[in-house]
Amino acid sequence: MSDVEKPSHNVGTKLLFENDRVRVWDMTLQPGQSSERHLHESDYLFVTLLDAQITLFPSDGPPETSRATPLGVEYTEVGKGIAHRLQNTGSTVHREILVELKGPSRSAVPNEPESNR
Repeated sequence: MSDVEKPSHNVGTKLLFENDRVRVWDMTLQPGQSSERHLHESDYLFVTLLDAQITLFPSDGPPETSRATPLGVEYTEVGKGIAHRLQNTGSTVHREILVELKGPSRSAVPNEPESNR
């Protein structure tokens, strides 16, 4: 997949729930599988459910590889938006539940994620 393609608004692999305040997504990636390049226009948080190795491919920087651990929580304020894709670069399934907080971001610019890790 080319990272110059227009990003999707599907920030997970399956939409689980949506109302006027939130969207809740499941993101499940098999070993070697990548997400669509997607755009976060709303602040969001996710909770990882399984131990896995994930590589983030941001639109504006080098790839970042990290270890996802069960019950890891990360919160991100996106400013005007963040585009990226994920790839499961490990040997185990990656799964997270992602919650988008609808409405404008609390920040004018993207902030570093906050995490319990």
